Amino acid sequence: MKKEFIKEIARDIIALGGIPFFLLVLVRVAILSKPDFLLQFLFAGVIFLLINFLVKTNLYSGLGLIILIFTSLYYNDLKFSIFGVLVYIGMIISLTFLYKNKKEIIKGVLLGVLSSAISYYLVKVIFYE
Repeated sequence: MKKEFIKEIARDIIALGGIPFFLLVLVRVAILSKPDFLLQFLFAGVIFLLINFLVKTNLYSGLGLIILIFTSLYYNDLKFSIFGVLVYIGMIISLTFLYKNKKEIIKGVLLGVLSSAISYYLVKVIFYE
């Protein structure tokens, strides 16, 4: 009973890095009328998903990190960023609890960082230079 409850909580936390939640955040960002912020999310998501087809990674660890990075940059609030990092750490712990392939989780994190960096600088070049 207790183990099933822990698994259920872990799955709920992992859902924050899933495609439906990413799309929900994307729609929310679209409402802000800030095209640069929207493009950061779009480019990072597309880059991540395209590379993910070539190199098998954990989808949740990558998309969750993209959400964390760009929402933290947008809100620019230390308290929010700390909360987001703690939730993300919970997601990584949940992923390692539920999934056996730790390498895919690490590759997802690394690909999330890479796609976020590429997107950030690409949008910077488009809008600010």
